[in-house]
Amino acid sequence: MAIFSTHLLNSIDGTHASDVEIVIYKVNNNNKVIFLEDKTDSSGRMLKEFELTKEDCESDYEMIINSGKYFRNTSEIINSINVKFKMKDPLKKYHIPLIISPNGYSIWWSK
Repeated sequence: MAIFSTHLLNSIDGTHASDVEIVIYKVNNNNKVIFLEDKTDSSGRMLKEFELTKEDCESDYEMIINSGKYFRNTSEIINSINVKFKMKDPLKKYHIPLIISPNGYSIWWSK
């Protein structure tokens, strides 16, 4: 079973970014289908366990984080954060943490 998780931290005040809408799309040949849809919990985290098929492992994924709604559209530039990634191993944990603000973000891949 694979695990996907993310952790969002608010760089403005150092708090956990809770109740942030996140959608992950599975992308094949320019066709996007919702793979996961959820919100971060009170600790700014989202964690999901799921089975990955061979086709899933060969697909691309795009995570869209609705940061504009979280920051109540205080940014005139950034209203969402899009992260593209792959999940090639059906038994791996994929963790993508981000530090977010109304005008930018920092992301790193955590193994």
